[in-house]
Amino acid sequence: MARFPGDFLQKVRDNTNILDVVGSYVSLKKKGKRYWACCPFHQEKTPSFSVSPEDGLYYCFGCHAGGDVFSFVEKMENLSFTEAVERLAEAAHLELPRAEVSPEEKRRKQFNDELYHAMELAVVYFHNCLRRTNMGKPGLAYFKRRHLTDETIDRFKLGFAPDSWHKLYGDFRTIKHISDTVLVTSGLVGHKNGRYYDTFRNRCMFPILNLKGKPVAFGGRVMDDSKPKYLNSPETPIFNKRQLLFALYQALPEIRRTRQVIMVEGYMDAISLHAHGVTNAVASLGTAFTIEQARLLKRYADEVVFSYDMDAAGQNATRRALEIAGTTGLKMRVLHLSEGKDPDEFVNKYGGEAYKEAVAQAIPALDYLFNSLLETHDRTSLEGQHLILNDMFTVLSARGDSFEFNTYIQKMARALKVDEGLVRNEARLFARKNNPRVYISQRVQNITESVEEDKEKEKIEALEKAIIRYCFITGRRPDGWEYLSTHTFSNAFCGRMYGILATLYAAGQPWTKENAQGLMEHEDMEYLAPLLVKEGRIAISPWEEYIRPLVILTLQKEYRVHTEKAAEMLRQGKKQEAAKEQLLCLKINRQIRNLRKG
Repeated sequence: MARFPGDFLQKVRDNTNILDVVGSYVSLKKKGKRYWACCPFHQEKTPSFSVSPEDGLYYCFGCHAGGDVFSFVEKMENLSFTEAVERLAEAAHLELPRAEVSPEEKRRKQFNDELYHAMELAVVYFHNCLRRTNMGKPGLAYFKRRHLTDETIDRFKLGFAPDSWHKLYGDFRTIKHISDTVLVTSGLVGHKNGRYYDTFRNRCMFPILNLKGKPVAFGGRVMDDSKPKYLNSPETPIFNKRQLLFALYQALPEIRRTRQVIMVEGYMDAISLHAHGVTNAVASLGTAFTIEQARLLKRYADEVVFSYDMDAAGQNATRRALEIAGTTGLKMRVLHLSEGKDPDEFVNKYGGEAYKEAVAQAIPALDYLFNSLLETHDRTSLEGQHLILNDMFTVLSARGDSFEFNTYIQKMARALKVDEGLVRNEARLFARKNNPRVYISQRVQNITESVEEDKEKEKIEALEKAIIRYCFITGRRPDGWEYLSTHTFSNAFCGRMYGILATLYAAGQPWTKENAQGLMEHEDMEYLAPLLVKEGRIAISPWEEYIRPLVILTLQKEYRVHTEKAAEMLRQGKKQEAAKEQLLCLKINRQIRNLRKG
């Protein structure tokens, strides 16, 4: 293992917010001084994974995984300690010191480099076989039948494995001088009964690239009716199929630009979409969508649109994928193509622009799930209603968003034509058993209350933006700054800007756009620019006009939540828990009164 000086590791920790790192993989909710989420290292319905920002540590009370930000990145990305430090240092814009590397680390890196080299040679080998030899004619004919141009074939380095048991092995062993160990480990060659043979034979080849654009595996499609139809490389030291997606490397520029990714089932679906200008499409690697893939997408996108086949298998896969992705905080929608077509067939018939229009009309994931349940079960029968509610409760509980859960209860009650209060009671019992951290309101919210909440939300967001605008335009630290924190801001952009301003202040750097840009996410300037160019007066007293009203409104929201919780605890006979909530209410009320006086 590479050895870094202790002061450098501390510097990386000091310049890394563990909440930001962990929060890019899971949705964190604050409770007390800690933040909670469902553990990313094991499957669970009730959050037992906690992060302490003060200590810079995380711990799961379920599987007992724990450590600092380095170990978290190690586990999540399947990296060595050295690689984790390098990634975090790069993110923190810190220059790496020269590190000592252990002999074991050197051997591992050398072997991995040999695997990368073998895969790079294999890409060229299969591609040349397809494009330049008679052996590749069946593969080329197949790609042409699928409407792929030479440009697309070359862009994705598509290839063909000749119908031979030993050609690749013979060429790579004798001409390229690749060792048997590397060839077998890479999955290019098999070994049985003392004999070596080519793994891929008479198949169209799809290179799979990692995030750095290096080939790490292949998918091979058979040319006849033999099984399996698709054969994928085995997992290796450089390839974990659960943690990669086909075409992600090619799609990353557009995903970063749009913050949206389109998830399809097959290699050809992804390639055809790219060929028609839909360049944010990716595909899973011959397996069902995984939690690791969902977390990977969360790093680059805010929204995923699932565009699976419309057959029964595709729809089942869609529902499973939605349940998995829902635990990450990703916004999700589902695309239902006309006439039951898959993306490849649709885009070749109607074109890329028609597909983009269809994506724009994709329905929210929860609506899709609910509609599919309404079609599957008899909504008029008591049994059917129970099945629909139970399935929706399962999904909503796993997502862990109390506001979303409570809002959707109204929709379910209306669609099923049942009393909303009864649905709430059922939801409360379900959440109590499966995810106690989800709070289900006892009372039925009327339309007037919903409108008032929307107005309050708009007011809070306006105040938050006004604070950020003031700070950047004046460059001054306003009175009452100590009342604010990253978590005061409900608007994600404003929260990030506050964090950047706090970082600059701690470093003694002026609050200028130029100083802040290096710490911003790529899309932040799009949100900041309108605030900076907006006309209008700057507050003489930001404390009176912006900060105090914001803090009061935030505390009032918190007061309402704890009041309802206290009432619910009393109804359940939980006097001790109710007393704690009431004590919090008194504390919050005292804070509000003091702020109004001052």
